Amino acid sequence: MINVLFAALLLNGSLLARSAAPVEGGPVAAPSVTVLKDRFIEAVNGAERTRILDQIARTPPRSGQDVAHLFDLFSRFTDTYTRDSVMASLARLEPGNPQLEPLFMTYLRQPEPEAQLFGVNGAFRLRSRVALPMIRDIAARKFGASSVTENNMMTERNSWWTQYEALSVLAQWEPEKSYPLLEKKGQESAKVGALLGRYYWKKTLPKLKGWSQSGGLIDSERASLAAAAPIDLAEARDTRELMLRLLRDPKLDQEIRRLLALKIGVSSTDEEAEALVAEHDTVKDESERLYWVTAAFSSRSPKVIPLLVRYARQAADPLMRKGATAQLIDMVGDAEARKLIDAK
Repeated sequence: MINVLFAALLLNGSLLARSAAPVEGGPVAAPSVTVLKDRFIEAVNGAERTRILDQIARTPPRSGQDVAHLFDLFSRFTDTYTRDSVMASLARLEPGNPQLEPLFMTYLRQPEPEAQLFGVNGAFRLRSRVALPMIRDIAARKFGASSVTENNMMTERNSWWTQYEALSVLAQWEPEKSYPLLEKKGQESAKVGALLGRYYWKKTLPKLKGWSQSGGLIDSERASLAAAAPIDLAEARDTRELMLRLLRDPKLDQEIRRLLALKIGVSSTDEEAEALVAEHDTVKDESERLYWVTAAFSSRSPKVIPLLVRYARQAADPLMRKGATAQLIDMVGDAEARKLIDAK
C-alpha cells in the first residue's frame, strides 16, 4: 500500500508543485528535498549519506513531490537518524498550504502506522483543521501496552508511537480541549506523563506527590517522567514556590525532588541562588543537603561560587570535589578556579 501510494503521489500532477526554472545568471537555488533524496539514494558512502540527511533536515518541503519523497525515505529507512531528519524537514513546512493538505489527509487514512505517523506530523505543521478529527481518533485509541517496549511486533511499536505522537500534537494544538484526554491516557501509559509535564506543568506539578505515593507502577513512573520534562522558564518562575515546598518535603520521592531541584536552580535569580546557598547551610542531614547543592549549583549564579569552592576543597566524596572543581573551572576559568581553591 505504501509503495503504491508513493507512486500515485508522484504521478498526480494536481498534487505536485513545479519549481520555476532558474533565472540565467541569477543566484543558484538550494537543492530541493527531492534532489537531496535522490542524492541520498545514490550515495554509497555512509558519511556522505549523513551529510545529505543533515541537509534534508534543514530543507523545508515545498511541493507535493518533496513531501512524497520524504515519506519514501521515512517508510524505507527505519533508523532513527533518517527518520529524525525527515521529521526535522517536515517541521519546516509553512502552515496553511492548501496544496499540500490533501497529501497528509491521504497518509492519515492509510492503515499502516508509519503513514499515519507521517500524516499526523505533517497535518500538525500545516495546522490542517480538517485533519483534527482523525488525529483525535488516533489519540483516543486504547494503548496496546503501557510502554512501547512491551510490544514485540514492529507494527505494534509503530502504532504505539503514532498514538503517542497524536497526543503530543493535540497537547500543542488545542491544549485546553485535549487535557482530559491526556489525563485519561496517562493512566494507561506512564510515558504520557512526559507530555503532561511538558505542556501542562502548572496542572501536573500539584499531582506529582499523589502519583508517586499511590503505590501503582504506572503512577510512579508517570510522576518521574512528568518531573523530568523540560518546561519554559516562565512556567518555572510561576511555580517556583510550589516546587520549593515540594523540595522541602522529605516524604516526596527522591528522584522527583532531585528533578525539581534542577528546575528550581536553573530558574533562579542571583538573589534566589544566594538564598539557596543560605538554606543549604541550615540543613544538617547530609543526604537532604544534596538537594540544595543540586539546586544551587544548577543555577550557575556567581553567588554560588563560594559554595563551589567549599565543595571543591572539602567534600568528603571525591566525585563531589571533582564535580565542583569542574564547574568552577567552567564558570571562572582554570587559573582563577585554582587560585580560589588554593587560597588560604
